Amino acid sequence: MQIIMKKKRPPKIYTVRIDQLKSFLKQLNIDPEKFLLNKTTTKLQILNEALTHTSAQSAYNHERLEFLGDAVLRLAASEFIDCRFPNMNVGERSSLRSQLVSDYWLSQVGKSIKIEKIFTIGHKAAKDSSALATLQAEATEALIGAIYECCKDLNQIHTWLYPYWEAESKKVLEDPHRNNSKSE
Repeated sequence: MQIIMKKKRPPKIYTVRIDQLKSFLKQLNIDPEKFLLNKTTTKLQILNEALTHTSAQSAYNHERLEFLGDAVLRLAASEFIDCRFPNMNVGERSSLRSQLVSDYWLSQVGKSIKIEKIFTIGHKAAKDSSALATLQAEATEALIGAIYECCKDLNQIHTWLYPYWEAESKKVLEDPHRNNSKSE
């Protein structure tokens, strides 16, 4: 016996949301026309999925893309470190990467791009101001996953995140024990 599972259809994206998503891409220095070339609707649905929290009670939400984004972020950050700091030893690379992919760092990137303004969340979650940093980190990681899924390469991720990694690397290398209570 074969079980066939029907995939739910992604929700229709309205013109207002399409305009929001395109504007948001521009803010990330991603050309929406190039990014959305071919399969525009699918890519917009993927971006919308990444920017929809589970609390919004949608069949499509950020969790799948957050999972993908976690792996993509670690790989892209590793490539950044390998190119930018080729003589750094493995232990130092690992330590630096942990800072460049941390939830704190993700929430700071999310805050700087004002991701909460485009992130669709449920009413209850929207009222929980103590969860804002976590929501920003989750949405940013899901956005990374969505961009990767749409492009199938890391170029857009590097273009977007390079300035953030450069600034954070400088801070970490100036104070290597920062955020590491055991080392302090």
